Amino acid sequence: MAINLPSLVSQLITPDLIERTAAIIGIDPALAQKLVGAAIPSVLGAFASEASSPDGARGISDLISSQDPGLFDTLAAGVISGDANSLASGVNVLTPLLGTEGVNQLANVLGQATGAPPQAAASVLGLVGPAVVGALGNQPPESWADGHAISSLFAAEKQAITAALPASLAAGLADSGFLQGLDTAVSGAFRTTPPQSTLGSATPGAQAGTSTLGSTEAAAPASRSTLDTRPPPSPQLQHQAAPPPPPPSSGSMTWLYLIIAVLIVGGLAWYFL
Repeated sequence: MAINLPSLVSQLITPDLIERTAAIIGIDPALAQKLVGAAIPSVLGAFASEASSPDGARGISDLISSQDPGLFDTLAAGVISGDANSLASGVNVLTPLLGTEGVNQLANVLGQATGAPPQAAASVLGLVGPAVVGALGNQPPESWADGHAISSLFAAEKQAITAALPASLAAGLADSGFLQGLDTAVSGAFRTTPPQSTLGSATPGAQAGTSTLGSTEAAAPASRSTLDTRPPPSPQLQHQAAPPPPPPSSGSMTWLYLIIAVLIVGGLAWYFL
């Protein structure tokens, strides 16, 4: 049965804690609130990804059982008093599960999504990480006592974690591998890249596009053949269009023939007369 882990963790991190955290880090309280709101589902998403494998689920179970039940209360008291070391020690809670590199990578993704410095995002993880472990530890032991219980718990929390995850953060977390345990839920909510089925359905579209291009190419020869097979212009049009023939060059010969004929006739007349 789902217990809405994001809501439980949010209840532990009060507005007063966020303001004190902002003062320790040296950032605006509104930015600290934004960071906390993004970090809670991000850390839970990273836990869900770990819980999707047997070894990761056992790691979460061991992490909860190894922590002092009053861990978060002690950290909160240190933050209220302005102790910066409290947040640094809180980051160490996540290191056994995510590793130093994983924690730094998660802080970088949070910083890019919220516009906060990565160091500020890392300090907020020192508040949110112990809150997540504390919220899990507050559940009945049968919910987290072994890897199977942890797997079942986070399988039931996928939708709640996904609903709390800002859409602007999902792409960076997914690319970093922090949402592997939420893949199905994320793909149904706000996945930034098309799911595999969509990509698969796009393939026929691409083929259709190719066939369209092919039909265009086929149409081109058809249009050319149509142009080639048009009937030639009628003879009358050709005659009208053609320039008039040049005048005959034998005009001078005609006059010569006339003169010769006149001379012959004149000679005959003179002969008979």
